[in-house]
Amino acid sequence: MDPLAVFRRAKGSFRIVLENIGSDELESPTPCSEWTVRDVIMHVIVGDYRFSGIQVPPIPRDLRGLIDAHSEAAGFAEAVFSAPGGLERDYSFASNVVSGQIAILKRSRDSFVHGWDLAKATGQPSDLDPEVAEYLLSFSRQEFNEPQGASRRGPGLRYAEERPCRPGSLKADQLAAFLGRTID
Repeated sequence: MDPLAVFRRAKGSFRIVLENIGSDELESPTPCSEWTVRDVIMHVIVGDYRFSGIQVPPIPRDLRGLIDAHSEAAGFAEAVFSAPGGLERDYSFASNVVSGQIAILKRSRDSFVHGWDLAKATGQPSDLDPEVAEYLLSFSRQEFNEPQGASRRGPGLRYAEERPCRPGSLKADQLAAFLGRTID
């Protein structure tokens, strides 16, 4: 798949879930045990602004403001990737330098998996774009098989240990379980 298409579809999946959240659900817990629904949304928005090199503006706390801020921040991130040479240059990413081809997949995965988190937290279907989920799962497996991959898993680290997932589960559930989410 084209990395820019993966990014757009991952952002689209997140947006669909975001638009179906009720204002009364913003303080609900999520599979990210320390974050509420609002916290997860803010994390994705702030990540896109920072990645884009944009100073993070004040982000509204109401749902409509969060939806608008997500659109703006995602647009800035997409502009960085789709600019001439945007996928060929290197980016500083979580204390290391990665290629644009890797950076775009990391941003895609972050949005996609957090869209899954929001779907689970708000009782929405978690069957997000199966083709994108499968592609990001393959990318994640490859990334975690690299020598430094295992060092990112465990208590207090970016990712929890892989969780069990029944054979034949939804592709998005498989990706979430691989990244440490409890599926059932």
